[in-house]
Amino acid sequence: MSPALPLLVVFGWAGILHSQELAIGRSPILSASLPAASTCQVEMQQGAGPWTATGVLVTGLGGPLSVRMDGRPPVAKYRFQRVAGGVATVAPTLGHGMHLAGRQPGAAQVQVQSSPDLAAWNHHALIFPGTDDRYLRALADSRAGPPDLPVGDASVAAHDTLPNNQGSAGFGPVFDDMPELFRNGFVAALPPEHFHRGGQNAAGAGECYELAGPFGRTTVIVSDISTTAPPGTVAAGRGFFDLGRTAYAALSGGPRDGAQTSGFRLVPAPLTGNAKFFVLPGASIYYTELRPYNHRAGIDKIELRNNGSSVWVNLPRTAYNAFVYQAGGSIQPMSFPVQVRITSRFGEAITFPAISSMADNQRFTGPAQFTTFSPLAPVPERPLRPVYREGLTFVPGDQWSAMPYGGASFTATAPTLPYRGERCARLGGLGNFGGVVFSGYPEFPRPEFGVLKLAVRAGTALPADRVGLIPYGRAASTPAQINGQLVHFPPLSPAWQVIEIPLETSTPAVIWGFSIVGRIGGALPDIWLDEVSFERR
Repeated sequence: MSPALPLLVVFGWAGILHSQELAIGRSPILSASLPAASTCQVEMQQGAGPWTATGVLVTGLGGPLSVRMDGRPPVAKYRFQRVAGGVATVAPTLGHGMHLAGRQPGAAQVQVQSSPDLAAWNHHALIFPGTDDRYLRALADSRAGPPDLPVGDASVAAHDTLPNNQGSAGFGPVFDDMPELFRNGFVAALPPEHFHRGGQNAAGAGECYELAGPFGRTTVIVSDISTTAPPGTVAAGRGFFDLGRTAYAALSGGPRDGAQTSGFRLVPAPLTGNAKFFVLPGASIYYTELRPYNHRAGIDKIELRNNGSSVWVNLPRTAYNAFVYQAGGSIQPMSFPVQVRITSRFGEAITFPAISSMADNQRFTGPAQFTTFSPLAPVPERPLRPVYREGLTFVPGDQWSAMPYGGASFTATAPTLPYRGERCARLGGLGNFGGVVFSGYPEFPRPEFGVLKLAVRAGTALPADRVGLIPYGRAASTPAQINGQLVHFPPLSPAWQVIEIPLETSTPAVIWGFSIVGRIGGALPDIWLDEVSFERR
């Protein structure tokens, strides 16, 4: 790297990755016209060596197309070699882009930032590891974007809220005075473990989270408690958000019901004006309940000081988010004028002006708003989970299933010579157009620079075009199912080989799943699959 360029640092979720594990390099971009309904495998030649298969399968569109070969040598020669249909060999025009690549066994995501002076840092990219521990991320351009490293992983459901979005946080009586996102239904109910964060009653009430679903991001305010967290969420260390339907639709791209998964992070509440509290019905000098609202950060405590006293009384908090002043013992009946002080979870305190009286439902506005907040985690992104790794993915809100048809069979956990780990999947009875449909729930948008990657082998050697793959889904603007281009597999053998299918040439804009089908020529031997995943390149 030239000394004139800014310093590049790569941050991993658990620390900093060294430069030899991640690099910026040139990506070959192959441009050509391939006949419709054809499949070609990209072959590569380095120097005077032989042409070798890369495992990248490209379907013809009947016109021009471009394929990125991220992670492959930029100075090699490339060609499209026929698997089925079209001419035997097509020589592409070679261009170049940029990519980030490296290998880090056992790591999660890494974030790339640069700085010209070690003071200000600019985000450049986030990259996810593939099934082989290899990081790879295509760079569309050089513009910096917001960091999108997920800091939390949650399952998300939807529910009908009560009138005025009332819930255990108790904000219904001040609905008209709440932040806009609350009034518009961008609310969330959390499980007891998280609503009562850290074992403190209602500690999560009024806090805000930004969530990232398959089709968008939104911010929600915690308004209620939920007892419907499904197995595999809280007990498994995952988050759970039961959202108002308006917020749910922002993540799902329109549907207002169902389940999905999301990345999330804690954020300051997007509101206007100063912090406030109101008095619950039944107030007296002997017993009064106060409830804070319109606070930018979560509330840790409320204290009250009587007229002429130097002692701040810490008010205990109920499970329904009320802070209680109750006379008794050393605590005297309330003596006006009183002062009220609220403290955020980050230790910042706001003291309200002297209050001469308190009446039921009376509202009070403080002199300031909280300005202190913990450093924000990077903007969340919904990670793409594998279709198959030691079994079909089955996370609440992110599930894959397999349905054989036409006499085919599917075994999800065959222990016979897996590609990695201890298990692989076996497909039997393919042939004469029998196959297995792999369906994902919920649908998700085709990732930019995405690839469907799988390891495959056959019980005995098979020539090309005896097995194929058909992606299916829908267009971005219509609900009707459409099938993508048939991808003809190359020759298969009892040895594992990794196949990569660039999604931009074969897959609908919104992905529902794919089928593995047996082609013409009678019954086929068993086919094994392993490490199947949709990945960002």
